[in-house]
Amino acid sequence: STQSHGQQTLADVGYIDVLINNAGIVSGKRLLECSDAQIQRTFLVNSICHFWTVKNFLPSMLSRNEGHIVTIASNAGLVGVPRLVDYCASKFAAVGFDESLRRELQTMNVNVHTTCICPYYINTGMFDGVSKSAFFGLIRNLEPEYVANEIVSAIRWRKPFLSLPPLSNVAPFLKSVLPTYTLDVLFKITGLSRSMDEFTGRSQK
Repeated sequence: STQSHGQQTLADVGYIDVLINNAGIVSGKRLLECSDAQIQRTFLVNSICHFWTVKNFLPSMLSRNEGHIVTIASNAGLVGVPRLVDYCASKFAAVGFDESLRRELQTMNVNVHTTCICPYYINTGMFDGVSKSAFFGLIRNLEPEYVANEIVSAIRWRKPFLSLPPLSNVAPFLKSVLPTYTLDVLFKITGLSRSMDEFTGRSQK
Protein backbone atom coordinates (compact mmCIF):
# COMPACT_ATOMS: atom_id res chain seq x y z
CA SER A 1 0.00 0.00 0.00
CA THR A 2 1.01 3.64 -0.36
CA GLN A 3 1.14 3.98 3.43
CA SER A 4 3.47 1.04 3.94
CA HIS A 5 5.78 2.22 1.14
CA GLY A 6 5.78 5.71 2.65
CA GLN A 7 6.66 4.40 6.08
CA GLN A 8 9.43 2.26 4.61
CA THR A 9 10.84 5.26 2.72
CA LEU A 10 10.93 7.34 5.90
CA ALA A 11 12.59 4.46 7.73
CA ASP A 12 15.23 4.15 5.00
CA VAL A 13 16.11 7.80 4.40
CA GLY A 14 14.89 9.60 7.51
CA TYR A 15 12.84 12.36 5.90
CA ILE A 16 11.72 13.75 2.56
CA ASP A 17 12.63 17.28 1.47
CA VAL A 18 10.67 17.32 -1.80
CA LEU A 19 7.70 15.14 -2.68
CA ILE A 20 6.83 14.99 -6.39
CA ASN A 21 3.50 13.37 -7.24
CA ASN A 22 4.21 12.40 -10.82
CA ALA A 23 2.28 9.17 -11.44
CA GLY A 24 -0.21 9.40 -14.27
CA ILE A 25 -2.19 7.24 -16.71
CA VAL A 26 -4.42 8.03 -19.68
CA SER A 27 -7.00 5.98 -21.56
CA GLY A 28 -7.51 8.31 -24.51
CA LYS A 29 -11.03 6.97 -25.00
CA ARG A 30 -14.38 8.65 -25.28
CA LEU A 31 -16.37 8.58 -22.06
CA LEU A 32 -18.75 5.82 -23.14
CA GLU A 33 -15.79 3.67 -24.22
CA CYS A 34 -14.25 3.79 -20.73
CA SER A 35 -15.14 0.99 -18.36
CA ASP A 36 -16.03 1.85 -14.78
CA ALA A 37 -12.79 0.19 -13.69
CA GLN A 38 -10.74 2.34 -16.09
CA ILE A 39 -12.34 5.53 -14.79
CA GLN A 40 -11.73 4.52 -11.18
CA ARG A 41 -8.11 3.64 -11.94
CA THR A 42 -7.55 6.99 -13.68
CA PHE A 43 -8.77 8.86 -10.61
CA LEU A 44 -6.87 6.60 -8.23
CA VAL A 45 -3.52 7.15 -9.97
CA ASN A 46 -3.95 10.76 -11.16
CA SER A 47 -5.54 12.32 -8.08
CA ILE A 48 -6.52 10.08 -5.15
CA CYS A 49 -2.95 8.84 -4.62
CA HIS A 50 -1.90 12.45 -4.01
CA PHE A 51 -3.90 12.37 -0.80
CA TRP A 52 -2.14 9.23 0.42
CA THR A 53 1.42 10.33 -0.40
CA VAL A 54 0.95 13.77 1.14
CA LYS A 55 -0.64 12.31 4.26
CA ASN A 56 2.41 10.04 4.53
CA PHE A 57 5.10 12.68 4.17
CA LEU A 58 3.55 15.98 5.24
CA PRO A 59 3.73 15.22 8.99
CA SER A 60 7.53 14.88 8.89
CA MET A 61 7.78 18.10 6.83
CA LEU A 62 5.67 19.91 9.42
CA SER A 63 7.72 18.55 12.30
CA ARG A 64 10.89 19.95 10.67
CA ASN A 65 9.04 23.03 9.37
CA GLU A 66 10.54 22.46 5.95
CA GLY A 67 9.44 20.79 2.74
CA HIS A 68 8.03 21.13 -0.76
CA ILE A 69 5.16 19.23 -2.37
CA VAL A 70 4.95 19.18 -6.17
CA THR A 71 1.79 18.20 -8.01
CA ILE A 72 2.29 17.19 -11.63
CA ALA A 73 -1.08 18.04 -13.13
CA SER A 74 -1.65 19.02 -16.77
CA ASN A 75 -2.96 21.66 -19.14
CA ALA A 76 -5.84 19.17 -19.25
CA GLY A 77 -6.47 20.06 -15.62
CA LEU A 78 -7.27 23.62 -16.71
CA VAL A 79 -9.39 23.09 -19.84
CA GLY A 80 -11.47 20.17 -21.07
CA VAL A 81 -10.40 18.12 -24.10
CA PRO A 82 -12.39 15.50 -26.08
CA ARG A 83 -11.33 11.86 -25.48
CA LEU A 84 -9.84 12.96 -22.16
CA VAL A 85 -13.00 13.26 -20.07
CA ASP A 86 -11.75 10.94 -17.31
CA TYR A 87 -8.18 12.25 -17.56
CA CYS A 88 -9.21 15.94 -17.51
CA ALA A 89 -11.52 15.39 -14.55
CA SER A 90 -8.76 13.65 -12.60
CA LYS A 91 -6.27 16.42 -13.41
CA PHE A 92 -8.79 19.12 -12.49
CA ALA A 93 -8.96 17.31 -9.15
CA ALA A 94 -5.17 17.38 -8.84
CA VAL A 95 -5.11 21.13 -9.51
CA GLY A 96 -7.79 21.69 -6.89
CA PHE A 97 -5.92 19.49 -4.44
CA ASP A 98 -2.76 21.57 -4.79
CA GLU A 99 -4.54 24.92 -4.59
CA SER A 100 -6.50 23.95 -1.47
CA LEU A 101 -3.46 22.39 0.20
CA ARG A 102 -1.34 25.47 -0.51
CA ARG A 103 -3.87 27.77 1.12
CA GLU A 104 -4.32 25.39 4.04
CA LEU A 105 -0.57 25.40 4.67
CA GLN A 106 -0.53 29.19 4.44
CA THR A 107 -3.06 29.41 7.28
CA MET A 108 -0.74 27.25 9.37
CA ASN A 109 2.20 29.66 8.90
CA VAL A 110 4.65 26.88 8.10
CA ASN A 111 7.68 26.68 5.83
CA VAL A 112 6.17 23.97 3.63
CA HIS A 113 5.46 24.99 0.04
CA THR A 114 3.60 23.57 -2.91
CA THR A 115 4.00 23.85 -6.67
CA CYS A 116 1.45 22.80 -9.28
CA ILE A 117 2.88 21.93 -12.71
CA CYS A 118 0.52 21.97 -15.70
CA PRO A 119 2.36 20.90 -18.86
CA TYR A 120 1.03 20.43 -22.38
CA TYR A 121 1.56 17.01 -24.01
CA ILE A 122 5.04 15.65 -23.25
CA ASN A 123 6.95 13.37 -25.64
CA THR A 124 7.33 10.45 -23.23
CA GLY A 125 5.29 7.93 -25.22
CA MET A 126 2.26 8.31 -22.96
CA PHE A 127 0.58 10.55 -25.53
CA ASP A 128 1.92 9.00 -28.72
CA GLY A 129 -0.20 9.86 -31.73
CA VAL A 130 -1.55 13.20 -30.49
CA SER A 131 -1.20 16.28 -32.66
CA LYS A 132 2.35 17.63 -32.61
CA SER A 133 1.14 21.20 -32.25
CA ALA A 134 -1.95 23.30 -31.72
CA PHE A 135 -3.06 26.91 -31.61
CA PHE A 136 -1.86 27.50 -35.19
CA GLY A 137 1.46 25.83 -34.45
CA LEU A 138 2.33 28.15 -31.58
CA ILE A 139 2.02 25.41 -28.94
CA ARG A 140 4.09 22.30 -29.55
CA ASN A 141 4.53 19.07 -27.66
CA LEU A 142 7.21 19.27 -24.99
CA GLU A 143 10.47 17.39 -24.49
CA PRO A 144 10.90 15.67 -21.09
CA GLU A 145 14.26 17.34 -20.42
CA TYR A 146 12.77 20.80 -20.85
CA VAL A 147 9.90 20.03 -18.50
CA ALA A 148 12.22 18.51 -15.89
CA ASN A 149 14.47 21.58 -15.90
CA GLU A 150 11.48 23.89 -15.55
CA ILE A 151 10.16 21.86 -12.62
CA VAL A 152 13.50 22.06 -10.80
CA SER A 153 13.60 25.81 -11.39
CA ALA A 154 10.04 26.21 -10.09
CA ILE A 155 10.95 24.33 -6.92
CA ARG A 156 14.06 26.43 -6.37
CA TRP A 157 12.11 29.67 -6.78
CA ARG A 158 9.11 28.35 -4.85
CA LYS A 159 6.72 29.12 -7.66
CA PRO A 160 3.20 28.08 -6.65
CA PHE A 161 2.08 27.44 -10.24
CA LEU A 162 3.72 26.72 -13.59
CA SER A 163 2.01 26.09 -16.92
CA LEU A 164 4.14 24.85 -19.82
CA PRO A 165 4.84 26.13 -22.37
CA PRO A 166 4.27 29.69 -21.09
CA LEU A 167 1.91 30.41 -23.99
CA SER A 168 -0.45 27.73 -22.67
CA ASN A 169 -1.45 30.20 -19.96
CA VAL A 170 -3.63 31.83 -22.61
CA ALA A 171 -6.15 28.95 -22.52
CA PRO A 172 -7.36 29.36 -18.92
CA PHE A 173 -7.21 33.15 -19.38
CA LEU A 174 -9.49 32.98 -22.41
CA LYS A 175 -11.72 30.58 -20.50
CA SER A 176 -12.20 33.22 -17.83
CA VAL A 177 -13.07 36.07 -20.20
CA LEU A 178 -14.77 34.58 -23.27
CA PRO A 179 -18.35 33.31 -23.51
CA THR A 180 -18.52 29.52 -23.50
CA TYR A 181 -19.77 29.32 -27.09
CA THR A 182 -16.92 31.52 -28.34
CA LEU A 183 -14.39 29.47 -26.45
CA ASP A 184 -15.76 26.22 -27.93
CA VAL A 185 -15.45 27.64 -31.45
CA LEU A 186 -11.90 28.80 -30.72
CA PHE A 187 -10.94 25.32 -29.53
CA LYS A 188 -12.23 23.88 -32.79
CA ILE A 189 -10.44 26.26 -35.14
CA THR A 190 -7.13 26.05 -33.23
CA GLY A 191 -7.11 22.25 -33.35
CA LEU A 192 -7.22 21.74 -29.60
CA SER A 193 -10.54 19.89 -29.81
CA ARG A 194 -9.06 17.40 -32.31
CA SER A 195 -5.65 16.96 -30.70
CA MET A 196 -6.49 13.43 -29.47
CA ASP A 197 -8.02 12.14 -32.71
CA GLU A 198 -4.97 10.08 -33.70
CA PHE A 199 -4.00 9.09 -30.16
CA THR A 200 -2.42 5.64 -29.81
CA GLY A 201 -0.63 5.90 -26.46
CA ARG A 202 2.48 4.09 -25.34
CA SER A 203 2.91 0.79 -27.16
CA GLN A 204 2.75 -2.31 -25.01
CA LYS A 205 5.85 -4.51 -25.29
